[in-house]
Amino acid sequence: MSKTITTDDDVYQLLSALKRDSGDSFTKVLRRHVHKPTETAGELLDAYENEPPPKVQPLALKRLLNQRGRRSAGRK
Repeated sequence: MSKTITTDDDVYQLLSALKRDSGDSFTKVLRRHVHKPTETAGELLDAYENEPPPKVQPLALKRLLNQRGRRSAGRK
């Protein structure tokens, strides 16, 4: 069963930008990005375990790993 909803133009553009390819539907986009709030720590753990691993940019991860253990330049 499907429903029709109304959104502002800026929300429509945001949803469109979140689509991965031409076969991606707004339903899929919403399922990926909108989650039911959890009420207990157990629900939070269940939700976390059911999520796919986050997408990571390899270059950013490499930079992060190379700088582990270094102090920031702001502290002396």
